[in-house]
Amino acid sequence: MYKLGKLIFWGMLGVTAGSLMMLSAAFLYLNPQVPDAASFKNVQLRAPLRIYSADDKLIQEFGERLIPIDYVDIPPLFVRALLDTEDKRFFEHSGIDLITVANASLQLVLNQGSIRSGASTITMQLVKNISGESQVQFIRKFKEMLLALKMERELSKEEILALYLNIIPFGKHAFGIQAAANTYYGKEVSQLDLPQLAMLAGIPKAPEAGNPINGPERALVRRNLVLQRMLEQGSISAEELVRARSAPITASVHERQIELPALYVAEMVRKHVSAEYGRDAYNSGLIVHTTVSSARQTAAEAALQQKLGEYDRRHGYRGPEYRRIQGTDEYLAAPEYGYPPNWLLTLGRAITLGTQYPAIVTGVSDTEITVLNQDLNTIVIAWDGLAWARPYINVDQRGPKPASADQIVGIGDFVRIEQTSPGVWILGQVPDIQGALVALRPRDGAVEAMVGGYDFNAKQFNHATQARRQPGSNFKPFFYAGALESGMTPATIFNDAPIVLPGGELEETYRPKNSGDVFHGNMRLREALYRSVNLVSLRIILDLGPENAIKYVSRFGFDTSGFPANVQLAFGGGTIALSPIDIATGYATFANGGFKVTPYLIKTIRSIDDELIFTADPETACDAGCEQVRVARRVVEPRVAYIMNSILADAIRRGTGTKVQRALKRNDLKGKTGTTNDADIWFSGYTHDLVATAWAGFGNNSPVGSREWGSTTPIETWIAFMEKSLPPESESTSLPRPNGLVSVRIDPETGFRADSNDPDAIFEIFREEYAPPPDIAGKEDGRADPYQQIF
Repeated sequence: MYKLGKLIFWGMLGVTAGSLMMLSAAFLYLNPQVPDAASFKNVQLRAPLRIYSADDKLIQEFGERLIPIDYVDIPPLFVRALLDTEDKRFFEHSGIDLITVANASLQLVLNQGSIRSGASTITMQLVKNISGESQVQFIRKFKEMLLALKMERELSKEEILALYLNIIPFGKHAFGIQAAANTYYGKEVSQLDLPQLAMLAGIPKAPEAGNPINGPERALVRRNLVLQRMLEQGSISAEELVRARSAPITASVHERQIELPALYVAEMVRKHVSAEYGRDAYNSGLIVHTTVSSARQTAAEAALQQKLGEYDRRHGYRGPEYRRIQGTDEYLAAPEYGYPPNWLLTLGRAITLGTQYPAIVTGVSDTEITVLNQDLNTIVIAWDGLAWARPYINVDQRGPKPASADQIVGIGDFVRIEQTSPGVWILGQVPDIQGALVALRPRDGAVEAMVGGYDFNAKQFNHATQARRQPGSNFKPFFYAGALESGMTPATIFNDAPIVLPGGELEETYRPKNSGDVFHGNMRLREALYRSVNLVSLRIILDLGPENAIKYVSRFGFDTSGFPANVQLAFGGGTIALSPIDIATGYATFANGGFKVTPYLIKTIRSIDDELIFTADPETACDAGCEQVRVARRVVEPRVAYIMNSILADAIRRGTGTKVQRALKRNDLKGKTGTTNDADIWFSGYTHDLVATAWAGFGNNSPVGSREWGSTTPIETWIAFMEKSLPPESESTSLPRPNGLVSVRIDPETGFRADSNDPDAIFEIFREEYAPPPDIAGKEDGRADPYQQIF
C-alpha cells in the first residue's frame, strides 16, 4: 500500500511538472506573439457611417449600428445580469477564472485537445471579439489567457466592461448595449425594465439565432436563465423573478431614427466617402455633415412628388398595378372567412412610393370603392377621388370619363391610394414620369436641397446629377450673356421672321420655327430672351458665331466637348447634354454677379472621436473683404451679369415665367423656362440667395405631351419649393450695381435713343461704352441729357 501511494505521488508530481513545463514552453513561445494590452485602449469601435444635414438632422446611416456608451451610463442592474450569467467572479479574478480553467482543462483531456463549452471570462471574451478569432482551439485559448492577464494589468475592470459592452454583437446589425436597446426596444438602455435588460444580457451567447426576433423561444429560455442566475447571486428578489419571468417578449426591430429621409443625397455622400476612405468607411464611425438644409430638402421632396403626381393624373389612369391578384376568387366565394393569405402577404411586402400607398380593393359600388391598406384598415374612396381616372391612351390623349367605379377597378385589384387631407383619400398611381430638383447657394455652390427622382426606392438613378438632357431654352441665357459681352446690347434689334438654312445630308433645307409658329417682326434682344423667341436666338448665334458661343458658355463649367457647332445651340438642342445640377450651377453665376462656383455637398467629416478629418473650402463669389475666403473666378463681366439679371427678372414679370410672379408676388425673382422637342421640360429661377433648377421628363426620352412646357410641371415644382424655402423679400440679398452702367430712353421699335417727347419711349440699361450715341443736335437745342446714370 505504501509503495502504491508513493507511486501515485510521484506520478502526480511528474504530471504536474510536465504540465508546468508545457505551460512554460507555451508561454515562452506564444508571449511574443501576443500584442501589448495597452493597444486595446485605442481599439476601433465598429460604428456606422452617419450622414447629417447642415442643421444636424440624421439623413442616413450605413454599416453596423453602434452607439458608444460610457460605463457610468450603463445601468448597474444590466451589469449584474451580465456578470451573474457570464462571469460572476469578474471583479475578483485577474483575467482568468481558475475554476473555469479547471473545467476547461478537464474538457481538454476528455475531448482530445478541443474545448467545446465556454470557459472564458468577460476579459477573454473581449479579447476574442477584438481579435476576430472564433475557432475554439487550445492555442487560441492560451493566447486569450495571456492577453487577458496583460489587459487586466493595463485597464481597470470598469474600462474592460465598457469596452466589452461597446463592441459585442447583439444581432440585427447592432453592436454594443446602447445600439441593442435602440434596435430591439427603441429606447436608451437606461430606460429598460428588468425583463428587457435580462433579454439583452442573454443575446451575446447567440447574437443571430438567439435574439428575440430571429429566435424568440430560444431568447425567452435564455432570458429566464439570466433571471434565475440573478436570483441565485442575490441581484434580484424572488418576487422580482416571478414578475419578470411572466413578462412577454416586447422586442421588435426599431429602424434607425432617420430624421431627414433624403436618399439621393445619402447615396451621393456614401459613394464619395466610400471612394475616399474605402470599405472601412462603413464601420469606422465617420460623421459627415452635408450642406443640405432640412427645411429646404423636405420642401423639395414634397414639391417634386406633388407636381409629378399632378402631371400623371392629368394624363390619365393606367390601371391597377395588378388585377385580381391570387386569393380574390376565394374571397368572393366566402368573404366571411377573412382576407386571403396572399392579400396579406402582398400588402406586407409592398412599399410606399412617394405619396402612393399600397392597397387592395375589397368592394366596388357605382360611386365609391373600399380598399384594404397595409394596417389592415378599410378606407372608402368616394367618387371625387375616382372621377379623374380617365383611361390613359398616350401623353396627348385620354379615354372617356368613367361612368362608374367598376369601370376603373375591380375587387382584388392591387392599387395605390393617396391622402390629400386628413381622412380624405383618392385613387392614385406611381408616376411614370421622372423629375429632379436641385437648389444651390449661389455665393459658394453649397447644395441646399437635391432630389433625383420621384422616389429613390423606385429608381436609384439620380436625375439631378446623372441625367444628361437637352436643356432647351433654359440654355439661352448663357449665350445671350456672351452676345452682350461681345458688344450687343439689350436694345439690339433682330428680325423675328422665318429663315431657311442649308440642311444636312438627308434634307436640302432646314426651317426652324418659333413655338406656336408665330413671328413678331423686329424685336429687341431683351424681349427675345424673356419671351424665349427661337428665331431671334438663332440669329444671335449666327451673329456671335457658334464657335464663339461654345467657347463662351464653357466659362460656366459646362463640358462642351459634345456641343454642336451650329444653330442647334440657339435652341439648347442637338447634342447638348446637361444635368440639372449643371444648369443650376450656371444660373448661380448670374445670381452671384458673375462668378463661377463649384457645387459641393459635404461640409465636414469627423471621426467617431470628433476629430476633424475634412472641411470644405469652397471658392466663393466675392468682390470686397475677401481675405477669409478663396475667391471664385469671375467669368461674366459684372455689368453684363447685372443686365442679364434684369432681363431674367423681366422673364418672371412679363415673359414665360409669369406664373411665378402671380404665385409668389415678389420682385426679387429671376428665371427662365425651357422645353425641348416635347421630351424635356425645365425651369431655373433664383434670388441672389438661392438658385434652383427643376426638370421633368421620361427616362427613355419619350414625349411628355404637346400641352406640357417648362411653364407647367417644372415651374409649378419650383414655385411649391420656393414657397417654403425663400426668406421674406425684405431679407433678400441684393447685389450692388456695378459702375459704368447707364439707363437711356430708347425707342422700343428701333433701339435708338428716343426723343424726350416720345410717349412710347422706354428706359434700357447699357454698358456706358455701348449706349446709343447722344443726339448732339438735340443737346444744342437745349434738350435734357439722354443718359440716366445708374447709382
